Amino acid sequence: MKKILVSLLILFLGFLLWTSFQKGDSKEKSAGFSPDPEPLSTAQAETLGDRVLERYASSGSSGMEDLQLFEGYVQNVFLLIKNRDTRHYSTNEDLALFLLGKNTYRTAYLSPGHPILNEKQQLVDRWNTPLKVHALSSKVLELRSAGPDQKLFTEDDLVLPH
Repeated sequence: MKKILVSLLILFLGFLLWTSFQKGDSKEKSAGFSPDPEPLSTAQAETLGDRVLERYASSGSSGMEDLQLFEGYVQNVFLLIKNRDTRHYSTNEDLALFLLGKNTYRTAYLSPGHPILNEKQQLVDRWNTPLKVHALSSKVLELRSAGPDQKLFTEDDLVLPH
């Protein structure tokens, strides 16, 4: 009799756990969260990044100023995202998709036509060379521009943080 009561108690607790997980899943679905959300459409309004990065690759800035401007912008965007791990955005393409709206919040921080993006939707420097993005830790990204020679890992590369 005691074994039957213990078995029933275990089944009841298992049922309670199962129903609580089901409720959690439905809350996430109703709030619009999904593990791999679709990016926002390209016909969207101007984003914050469009305004903040409007001087990017302009005649009034240098390659290092461009990189500093972009690094500061990414740091500020990441301040808005509480539970994130920079290692999830440790490639150029992943970071670009994140900024274009393929993120948990489905929020675009950059428009697809911005000058920092090439036709492949990669983040590029003023010489239209893809930026090298590397996670130094879960909170710090290294950004590298190939510089004027457009070859990575040469003397004229621009790197942040130093």
